[in-house]
Order: sequence, then C-alpha cells, then structure tokens
Amino acid sequence: MIGLGVAGCCAAKVLEGSGLKVIAFDSFKFPRKKLCGGGLTLKCYSLLTEVFGDITSVIKGEAHKLYLVNGKSVIKTVSKDPFVLFVDRESFDKFLYETLSNVVIHNGEKVVAIVREKEVYRIETEKGFYRARFVIGADGVNGITSKVCGVNLKKALTYEMDIESKTKDSALIDFSDFKSGYYWIFPKSDFYTTGFGDFSLLKGRGLEDINLRFNKKYGIRGKIISKGGAFIPVFDGRLYSGKEKILLTGDAASMVDPFTGEGIYFAALSGKRASQLIMKYFDERITAAVEYKKFLDSLNTEFKWALFLRRFFFKFKTSMFKVMEVSDEVRSVATDIISSNIRYSEAFKKFLKASIKLPMRFVYVTGFDKKRKRKESEGFSSLDI
Repeated sequence: MIGLGVAGCCAAKVLEGSGLKVIAFDSFKFPRKKLCGGGLTLKCYSLLTEVFGDITSVIKGEAHKLYLVNGKSVIKTVSKDPFVLFVDRESFDKFLYETLSNVVIHNGEKVVAIVREKEVYRIETEKGFYRARFVIGADGVNGITSKVCGVNLKKALTYEMDIESKTKDSALIDFSDFKSGYYWIFPKSDFYTTGFGDFSLLKGRGLEDINLRFNKKYGIRGKIISKGGAFIPVFDGRLYSGKEKILLTGDAASMVDPFTGEGIYFAALSGKRASQLIMKYFDERITAAVEYKKFLDSLNTEFKWALFLRRFFFKFKTSMFKVMEVSDEVRSVATDIISSNIRYSEAFKKFLKASIKLPMRFVYVTGFDKKRKRKESEGFSSLDI
C-alpha cells in the first residue's frame, strides 16, 4: 500500500481480517495537513460509514443552504437534508488512519522505487526495501505508482485557505471569472475553507491574491490558519487502472470528477474495490488487475458525461444561470449534480426535458418578463454566510 489518504486507508481497512500481510507506506507522519475542500456527499458519507463505521465525530459542518453565483446572478436553494457534509482533512485522515489494525505501517518513509522481480515487487524506500505480491497505488497525482505504470497524469492547480470564523450552514460556489472551475466557501464549525480550482489552470501565479479577492467579495475575514496550493488530476478521457499487479486508486488513477471536482468518494470507492479483488484473486496471476480495469471502465462513461457537461455548462454559463433563475427543474438538476444525487447522463436528459418548455417562455430565459422588464435574481442581498 503506497499512500494512506482516503484511498489507502479504505484499501487497508477492507483487507483487515483477510489473513493477508499488509504493509503500508506514507511519506508523511500523521496528523498531517491535506489541502482539500473536504466536501462529502451523502453517497460518500454512506460509503465511508460502511467501511469505517460511525464517522460523525469528524463531520465539521453541513450545507443546508447552497448558493450558486455567476457575476451578479445568485441562485439560492435550501434543503432539510444537507447538500454536502464537510470535514477537515487533517483530523479526518487521522481518524481513518487510527482505525487501522493488522497493518504494518511505515510513516514518514517515502517510496523511491518499485521494481518487478518475477512474481513480486521490490519496494525501495529511503530506509530500506520490502517485497509484495500486489501494490495498491494510493499516493496521489504526484506519486510514484502512476509513473511506474507509465501514466503521465495531466494536472491542474487548486488553492485554498482556512479562515478562523464562526460559520453557518451555508456553502457557496462562485463560477465568475473561471473557465472550467469555481471558488468555494465551505463551513467547518469554527473556520471556513475558501479556495478555488480550475481544470484549465496549469500554472500558478498570484493564487493567494485571487483567493483573497474572492474572500473580500463575500466578507470572509479572520485569522488565516493555513493556506497553500495543490495539484489535482485532470480527466483526459480515461481512468488508469495500473499495470500488472499494481492497482491505481483515487487521484493516482485520475479519479476526480471532471465537473464538480469531487475526489473523496472515488478515492474510497476505488480503494475498497481494489482490495476486494486482491482478496478474491490473490493466487491468480492477473485476474485482479483485469477485473479492476473492468471496474474503472464501467465508471469511465460517467466521467466522460461529466466532462461533456462541464464543457457545455461553461460554454453557455451566463445562459445557464438565466435558465436556472426561471426553471425550478433545471435548478434542481444543478443541485443534484453538486450533491452527487444523479448520474450525469440522467441529469442531461432531465435538463433537455425541462428546456423543451423554455422556448414558449423565451423572454423569460433571456431575462425579461412579459412586460419587457428586466428579471433580477435575488442578488447578493440574499446571501447568508
């Protein structure tokens, strides 16, 4: 096991009690800061609870109000059930890590080489070497396992800050000024995580200033607890399962939603599935790898739909917001996408079905009522964050 983030911890947890000897490496010692928005959809929460048991102690916030913003347009939605749950990745990852047992863990030990030796792999670290029949790559977009598999992951930049502040049960996503991404405000009890990411942002310059500018826009002030940037994988049309008996999971497999940027769910899902297949086919030469590739291929279609809808949305972003202002159905589709409550293919069908009604009310879509008076969104006065 290379890496003990969400994917690695899920993989290790599933292997507990299997009778297999599990050894895991992580370059850092826990607790360690992890740059991540920390959003958990309810689907993700359910999966993590299935693997680790009760995780409510590390939930830092919930979003019952969700604001979508583009320019001066503000779409507000409210729900009894949370749209998204939020965690602080430092305490969250530490919690997952501390649930592990029957795992030989090497913290603060960086893997520097992985070499195939007949039916096993020689794993070389800064402190020694080890041998394993299978390797689960859970070491992220910059890790060694994807490189060993000959995968050159495309990357984009994200940046975030944790701001000390009292918070409310509101989350905000602002698409203004971004080509393929957004700025976010996520509540976490005694601090906000604010940040931005853009799948077209390949180089970083003035990232802190951009974050501060958006913070100022929404009146987010307070002591900066932490700040920094990180890379995320950019889906290029395929998910990478690995090579031979090296199974790639999470970011190492490019498993970040190409529209919303959600990564925690796919990290947990892939880590769980990789371990299940290794247990099932441990004594067979390549069956686990073949079945794991089939599993990722089954997800690949949905990722392609996500990529298509992201491009569609950003190409017609202004029009999409005007449609959401007048169509409850389209607004519902948008929040379902963010909450991961709908498949992208189904979301597109629902969008088309709702849009059929719009030509009869075309003046509404363009932002005017029947008297040709400008229709306005609730605007920034409606914000409660």
